[in-house]
Amino acid sequence: MRITKERIRHIATTVASRLQGQGLLEVTGDQEVLVQALDKAIRDELSVEDQLNAEVRNLLKQYEAEFEKGRADYQKMFTMVKGKLVKERGLVL
Repeated sequence: MRITKERIRHIATTVASRLQGQGLLEVTGDQEVLVQALDKAIRDELSVEDQLNAEVRNLLKQYEAEFEKGRADYQKMFTMVKGKLVKERGLVL
């Protein structure tokens, strides 16, 4: 994940405040519960790409010998496999 936990917390707090300020959301309970839920949703969404990258690295392990011998370019293969998985799964990164 390329964004700090503190920044995610700030984003969650800002989203909650703006939704309330614009009258799009009314919080009847503790606002902290809402901020925590938004924080978790944001972290979960951001972790999708991290999980995908780990999966691609795992898939490419079987071609390590080819990369070492210079028969294949790791970065190009990584990008190609990741793009294919994104398209197949309909992910938005």
